[in-house]
Parts: sequence; structure tokens; C-alpha cells
Amino acid sequence: EDAPRLLTTIAASVGGAIQNARLLDETQRRAQQLAAAAEVSRATISVLDPEQLIVKAVELIRTRFDLYYAAIFLVDSDGAWAVLQHATGEAGQKLLEIGHRLEVGGNSMVGAAIARRQARIALDVGKEPVRFANPHLPDTRSEMALPLLVGETVLGALDVQSTRQNAFTESDIAVLQTMADQIGTAIRNAQLIDNTQRA
Repeated sequence: EDAPRLLTTIAASVGGAIQNARLLDETQRRAQQLAAAAEVSRATISVLDPEQLIVKAVELIRTRFDLYYAAIFLVDSDGAWAVLQHATGEAGQKLLEIGHRLEVGGNSMVGAAIARRQARIALDVGKEPVRFANPHLPDTRSEMALPLLVGETVLGALDVQSTRQNAFTESDIAVLQTMADQIGTAIRNAQLIDNTQRA
């Protein structure tokens, strides 16, 4: 009689410990997300040069969220192409060198996010029908493209990729969309200041 009761007690204790570990992990992840959001927010306020702002934001997001790749695309003057402005790592460098761009509304998550003005999220890229499988990023398993919105205008998109399937939680998505909104506003403000100084 004591053995089954003891096993039940041990199982309950182990289950409680696992649950506590999960809660602790989620709490730590949330704290890291908020710290990253605050850092990006500070960068968007303090950096007035649009190009520097994009570089700083992309590098911070890649590092703080431990991502495989992060990039920002801006829509060209005709509104037809999303042109890569900055991307992380060796793959990012190669893509910048070749002038990488994606068609707005075309067969890519970035193009779709811009055309539809809403996030595109693939927790398993193998099942995503609208996606550009970049040969420079063979290890991508999850991808998220978030539009950079300023009012009714879409300036471009933030693209983030992970080597893990199901890499993005609801809170990741919410925090990164908030960052994308901040970055969009900061880019627009920096562009206006830059244009004013030139004039």
C-alpha cells in the first residue's frame, strides 16, 4: 500500500518541479524580451542616422533573441521591391553584396507581410507555401516577417529566422511586433530629419 502512495507522491513532486522550472524559464525569457525591447527603444531614440539605426536595431534583435538571422528590408520608391538594408552574419553580408531584394506581394514572407500589412509567421518553414527559401540560410526552421508600419504607410519589414522549429512564442511575436513598430517610426523620423538637414 505504501509503495503506490510513495510513487504518487514522488510523481507529484517531480511534476511540480517541472512546472516550476517551466514558469521560471518563461519568466526569465519574458525579462530578456523586455530588456531587449528597452534596448531597441533607447537605440531608436538616440540614433538619428537612418542607416545606423537599422544596423543597430537588427544586430540587437539578433543577439538578444538568440536568432540565426535578422534583417530589415525597406520598400523602394516605386513600391515594387523590398530592398535589403542590413542583415546579420556572413549570409547577411553576402546578401547585401548582391543587392538582395524581394518582390512586394511576391512569393516570400517579407513580400507578403508588406503587401498585406500584417505579420507572417512560419513555425515550421517546410509547411509554409509563401516563402523564399534562401540558399544562404539553409538551417532556417522558423521565420517571422513583421511589417514596419507608420500609420497607413508600410516602410518595409523586419525578418527574423531561427534554426529551431516552433521558435517563436506569442510573447516573442508581441514584443517583436512592438519593436518593428518602434523601428518603423524611428526610421521615418530619421528620414525626415535627414531630408530637412539636406534641404
